[in-house]
Amino acid sequence: MIRIFSLFLLSSVLCAQTAALAPKPIDPTDPAAVPMDETVLLIPGVCDPPVPKASKAPCETRVTRQQFETMWNTFNRHGKQKPVVEEPAAARKSMVNAYSNMAIMSQQARNQGLDKSPEYQLQMKVLKMQLLAKQLEQKIKEKNAEPSPAEIEKYYKDNLPSYQELSVHRLQIPKHGPQPAAVEGKPAAQPAEVTAADAEEYRKRAVAGEDFDKLQKEAIERLQFKVTPPVTAGKRRHGEFPPQEEGEVFALPEGTVTRVMDEGSSFVIYKIDAKHTLSLDEVRGNISRTLSEQKTRDEENKMSSSATPQINTVYFSDVANKNADSSHDILKEPSPKP
Repeated sequence: MIRIFSLFLLSSVLCAQTAALAPKPIDPTDPAAVPMDETVLLIPGVCDPPVPKASKAPCETRVTRQQFETMWNTFNRHGKQKPVVEEPAAARKSMVNAYSNMAIMSQQARNQGLDKSPEYQLQMKVLKMQLLAKQLEQKIKEKNAEPSPAEIEKYYKDNLPSYQELSVHRLQIPKHGPQPAAVEGKPAAQPAEVTAADAEEYRKRAVAGEDFDKLQKEAIERLQFKVTPPVTAGKRRHGEFPPQEEGEVFALPEGTVTRVMDEGSSFVIYKIDAKHTLSLDEVRGNISRTLSEQKTRDEENKMSSSATPQINTVYFSDVANKNADSSHDILKEPSPKP
């Protein structure tokens, strides 16, 4: 009895495993189910190269899914790419229409011998250069896409001061309020304004310990803005301050209130609440992108500098203005009187 039960249990387990490993049924309406070598575009009557007259093969152009997706990825390199089958069907059909039209028109051009012209030959040469250059750029980019952990750690240590983050309060005081609404029969009123001396008074109050949110609300109301005052507390890193302010702000100790800073349309005052150095894990992604871009740029620059173009300086200069009236040349001495 025990043996029968064991066999039944073993059989049940095997059946369950078989069911779990069974492949999912293919949905014939799913674009992703189309094999990569299957034709997804057929253009009858168009063939390049032309079919020999003695051949019984049809004149047609076939494009497989693999070929179509290669074309798509070649001409649609904008941001992060997703699988081509997930792109809108209308967009994919638009490329089909464009490609089909080019194939048909190019065959007509060949029939007229336009592919033998010097202009076409030069254009093809330049296009080949352009495509090869793009492929090389993509290869270099992919090669440098993932900097090593050691490179990331070294960059972090070498640039540690730039990964300092400040917790700050920021008081922004616009110099002018909104233009008051016009009143019929009265001259236009001038908007409320805050002077540099007014801003300095706000700074003194901030140094004395007044709440930044309170000061911000007061400044907004004084200028008659009908908006919610901005939040004054936040965190800021290098590159998030105006260049002329960044070094000065980061050099200040905790608890310090900055001078009144003029940012054009507003006066700005910061209070340094705390300083914190970001960990390697917090900035690893940014460092990886920075190193990837830097290494790619360095490799491309090294290749570009391997040859120095020499130009005809006469040709590559501005054409002289032959219609200029030399009689109006003020540097020219007047002719002597007879």
